[in-house]
Amino acid sequence: MTAKELNTSSRLISVASRLLAARLQEDFSTNEIDITVEQWRILFYLWEEDGINQNELAKRADKEKSTMTRQIEALEKKDLIFRESHSSDKRNKLIYLTRKGKKLEKQAMGIADSITVLSEKGITKKDMEVFKKVMIQVITNIKD
Repeated sequence: MTAKELNTSSRLISVASRLLAARLQEDFSTNEIDITVEQWRILFYLWEEDGINQNELAKRADKEKSTMTRQIEALEKKDLIFRESHSSDKRNKLIYLTRKGKKLEKQAMGIADSITVLSEKGITKKDMEVFKKVMIQVITNIKD
């Protein structure tokens, strides 16, 4: 990769995102965790709050409804989640972790955390604070 290719913030963000996702997928495979990075992102939100509805999950994971439906179906086949109709609105599906899905959290998050540590190696705490502030602003700028 040439210096010219890495001289824009959008290119740097893209490269970093791709490398982080590829490393996470590789480490999941190495540790025999049968999920994709996209499925991990969905599980991540369920580990934070189990039993949220499918629309809210799609919103948090920033996924289109059709993509979310396919990922949920794949996670159901792997026995990591299940859907249940909301008591007051049968069309509203709540997504819950199975026992297997809950059990996966510690190992999967441990891998993700180790990649974060690796990616931040050699960067001062002060520089990371600045980086995070800048990234939040970049994200805000794009979403607005």
